[in-house]
Amino acid sequence: MRNDRPSFAQDDQRPVVVGVDDSDSAHEATSWAADLASIWRAPLVLLHAVPYGHGTPAEEPSWLRSLAARAVRPGLAVSAEVVPGGAEEILLERSSGARLVAVGSYGEGAAAGMLSGTVAAALAAGSACPVAVVRGVGTRVSPSGEGPVVVGVDGSPAGAAALRFAADIAARLGSRLVAVHAWTDVLPGTEGGVHRASEGWEVLAERGATDLADALEPVFARYPLLVVGQQVVHDTPLQALIDLAASARMLVVGDHGVEPRRGMLIGSTSAALVAFAPCPVIIIPSGVPAGAAPVHVGSRSDHGARTT
Repeated sequence: MRNDRPSFAQDDQRPVVVGVDDSDSAHEATSWAADLASIWRAPLVLLHAVPYGHGTPAEEPSWLRSLAARAVRPGLAVSAEVVPGGAEEILLERSSGARLVAVGSYGEGAAAGMLSGTVAAALAAGSACPVAVVRGVGTRVSPSGEGPVVVGVDGSPAGAAALRFAADIAARLGSRLVAVHAWTDVLPGTEGGVHRASEGWEVLAERGATDLADALEPVFARYPLLVVGQQVVHDTPLQALIDLAASARMLVVGDHGVEPRRGMLIGSTSAALVAFAPCPVIIIPSGVPAGAAPVHVGSRSDHGARTT
């Protein structure tokens, strides 16, 4: 019997770092991150920050030991650390050596109507690696293990990195990938303000479809078995992605940010998704590598990429 699942080379050993406390949200984030670390074959580090002045326990609290035990997966190395300092500060520092940093979303500091707390928002804005803000559709609701990996594609380097990252995760999970390109006839002006494009909607829509197809060519070549859906919509990127979030396994988006990195501002689309999307959101900061490239067994001519 032929095995049609892709085969991947051994990945780098940068850890997946999860900021944790004894909350349901952190427990959900840990389980989600453990599954991702397992398919990457990367170590999982659970990091609990104790604010200065609150003391550092002589040993791990019992809830942290239990959380680490529940995170164990076959072949997955799991460790837990208790460190003094603020959670935001510690996680930003650790992001420079991590493959991904994950946090729960229903934390302290979440504003009314918004899902993410202050740590999640600050981490998404300043991390040196991809950031996952993990949630289900409500409090104490686990993120879905079904549905597609949805990625926003906008023609930018950040969008290209997000597409590579999303395609790799979808291929490893055996999930469908949905690539979304949103277009509009309202364009920014060279000296501020906005203006309408001179081309008609049909031309703009056709251009969007061509741009998305061009962006997907490397994905088709690298992941010949991956089922890829393509959506070109006349809408804002935020609304297009939010519309798909309820049925998505996760959203992946590239963030352009505002330099300098330390103190940069997260882009408006990324910030709104972190705050409101009812599924895990992965932000790929501008200029951040999206992980090691996979290596497949067999030639790309064995199978054609499937689109729906």
